[in-house]
Order: sequence, then C-alpha cells, then structure tokens
Amino acid sequence: MTIQLNTISEAVEAIRQGEVVIVVDAEERENEGDYICAAEKATPDVVNSMLAGRGQLCVSILPEAAKRLDLVPVVAENDAPLKTAFLTPIDIRTAKTGITAKERSETIQRLAVPDCLEEDFVRPGHVFPLLAKQGGVLRRAGHTEAAVDLVRMAGLKPAAALCEILDESGERASRQQLASLAEEKNLKMVSIEQLIAHRRVNEKLISRSAEADLPTKYGQFQIVVYGVQYESQEPIALVQGDLTAPGSAPLVRMHSSCFTGDLITSLRCDCGDQLNMALKMIGDEGRGALIYLPQEGRGIGLAQKIRAYALQDDGLDTVEANHALGFKADMRDYGIGLQILKDLGLSEVRLLTNNPKKTEAFNLRGFDLNVVDQVPIVPPVNQYNSKYLETKRQKMGHQLPERSN
Repeated sequence: MTIQLNTISEAVEAIRQGEVVIVVDAEERENEGDYICAAEKATPDVVNSMLAGRGQLCVSILPEAAKRLDLVPVVAENDAPLKTAFLTPIDIRTAKTGITAKERSETIQRLAVPDCLEEDFVRPGHVFPLLAKQGGVLRRAGHTEAAVDLVRMAGLKPAAALCEILDESGERASRQQLASLAEEKNLKMVSIEQLIAHRRVNEKLISRSAEADLPTKYGQFQIVVYGVQYESQEPIALVQGDLTAPGSAPLVRMHSSCFTGDLITSLRCDCGDQLNMALKMIGDEGRGALIYLPQEGRGIGLAQKIRAYALQDDGLDTVEANHALGFKADMRDYGIGLQILKDLGLSEVRLLTNNPKKTEAFNLRGFDLNVVDQVPIVPPVNQYNSKYLETKRQKMGHQLPERSN
C-alpha cells in the first residue's frame, strides 16, 4: 500500500505552529519513525504526547551549543551502527528528579535558549542531547539532523526534541502503522528523503570553483567545475554555445559518472556510448550542455557497483543485484544538477535521455526549468549489455526498443 506523505512545507509550518510531526527515514536504513517538535515549543503536554512513542526522548543541538554547555560524547569511540552522537544526559538544575514531563519540558526548552549556560543544568539527567552535524541531512541522513533542519527552516531556534515511535509490541512501528498514527492524531508525516530533496532544490548549494575553455573532438566547450556546500563531490558542466540565446531550447544531458563505461569503455553498460553520443549531438547543434554528476553505479558507489557486477555474473539482473545489496534500483538525485542548469541560465531544455524519471525530476522539483522535449539517446547493443538494457526497459521504464530474438 502506498503511503501518502505530506510536503516538507506543510511539516515546516506545523513545526512553526508548535505541533509535533512524524519523520521517517529510509526503509534500507533504520526504517524508523520519530516524533519531532521544536525544542522551544516542547510544553509538558507536548513532551507527554511524545513519550507515548515509547522511544528515547532526545534533543538535537548544534556543535556550538554542545561546546558552550560542555556536553561531550558519552563514549570516546562511537561504534554504534549509525553513529548516533549521544552527549552527556542532563536535567534542568531546578528539577527534583528530572523525570516528569514538566521537568523534561523545562530542560528541553532551556536548551533552546541561545544564551543558556552550563550551570543551568545538572548531569547526568533524563534528557539526552544529540550532536547534529552542521549541514544537516545533506551531511547525514538521520533523524538527529532532520530535526534541526526542520526547526531551522521554520525560523525557530536550532534545537529540536525527538522520540522514536514503537508499536505496542515494542518493535519499530511500520510505515503503515505510522501513517495510521498520523491520521489518528492529525499529524503531518514526511520522510528524510523528501527533506534532502527539498533542501537540494530550495537552498543554493553550488558555487563555481574553476572554469576554462576545453577543445574536444566534438567542438569547443567551456568546462565549469562546481563545489557543493557540505559535500566533497565536484560536478562538472560542459557547455557549448550561448545557452540563453533566442531559439529552440538547448540540448542537455544529465550524465552520472561511470568509471567502467566512461573511462575504460566497458561493454557491460551503455554509459560510455551515451556520454559520447550526447557530446556529439550537442557538438552537431553547436549549443547545449552536459552535466557530469558523481553518482557512480546509480548512486551506490564504485565498490558496490562492482559487487553488483559479481551478482550479475551469478545470474541476477541489475535491479535484482542492487536489491540484494540492500539498495534501491536507482539511488540518484538530480537536485544538484538542476541547480547547475539554473546557474547556467536555463529555463527550458531538450533532455537527452531514455529515462522518463529524469524528466519527472525536472518537472516535479519546483524549479522554473521545463523539459520541452525528451530526446532519445539509444546506444548500440552488444552481447554483454543486452540483458542490462532489457532490464532498463522492462523494470525501470527506459524508452528503449524491444530486443529482437
């Protein structure tokens, strides 16, 4: 059953109004839902309702607050699977024991005060601060970071209360149970995946790091290397001609990196062929752009891609191999690529792709950036990539011709 999630904007507004929201993470990660609210809005009633989640009541804070309050990691070496950064548990100094909803509310709300001091609290206590990474979910896709991101986006102080939601048997509540809970309590429910996509679209995360002319066998290009805030990746734009000149929309290719296909001409995929075909098509028109995104193996990385190859050697197809390794069929995100196209001054493109999901990524992201035509880019078939291409067509919806027998 498909679970209908709210929009990030709806969740942010609920947070702003002092409401609790439910945030779920990826099914291949914790597959967990948390109650989240702004720390400054965590009244005793709100805290009591969150404790009904049966999980651990925590507060996400930023490094500056942790340093000011001398809150240190509870262990010297964090070897927990997801590296959740628990800090010294605390109570408000005026508490008797610190365990009541009222006392925990006072502790949480005090943590949100920008000038709160170390001496405002006693330790150990019943409220568990968590250290959120600067950059939020763009650096770590966890509830700790999502909580701070949501309150920051709501214009509130960067501290948020959160509590895991367990079902009546004490297990993690399922997506369906969380959806039913949200409906019953009239709460907004969103995913960390949505939040990542929203931030990658709505915040300017890119900047030009370097650019130069680049002559190629397909014509004269300009190469622009971009830096991405909070990330180590360096996406590249190859631009030919004046993209903003009057006339038909420029050809654009969003190309995900493929070491094996692009660099050593592997026959197992069509990536290298598509790269060269796209550059030639742009060169023939004398106008267009190719955006080269470091998303190896549809976002799973080179090592995992090679592991997937080994599984394919044993008979799995490319989708089955990704699933066997614990990944979705396609983990890529095009938000950074879309930001680059806007930086290049584009508003309309003819997209070089066989993948309709790329077209959807443009039209559903809220950019003033429209795909006016999807231009096929059909590579040659060989004995090594024929099954791969057929899987793309059958299981991933790529618009490719049927394989002849």
